[in-house]
Amino acid sequence: MMPLDQLRSKIDAIDEQLLSLLKQRSQVIDQISDLKGELGLPLHCPERERQIISDISSRNPTLYHQLDLICIFRAVFNASLNLQLLKNTKQAG
Repeated sequence: MMPLDQLRSKIDAIDEQLLSLLKQRSQVIDQISDLKGELGLPLHCPERERQIISDISSRNPTLYHQLDLICIFRAVFNASLNLQLLKNTKQAG
């Protein structure tokens, strides 16, 4: 087994990757928000979230407990919705 400091360095590198992916996701969410505004669609789409959760739940490749993984994705969904709401508030104001 690797020493603790090496394992922690690996976690740090993974966290950087997660941040990069979250940045990319937020940029796509920004584009989706614009498109939804142009099309007059609601920002929140519970059916889409349910489908994603169902897909993730059926193929959980991690060691995380199913409910924990769902909580992680729900937190990402909430942050994404907050991003869209904030953008719309700024545009309206």
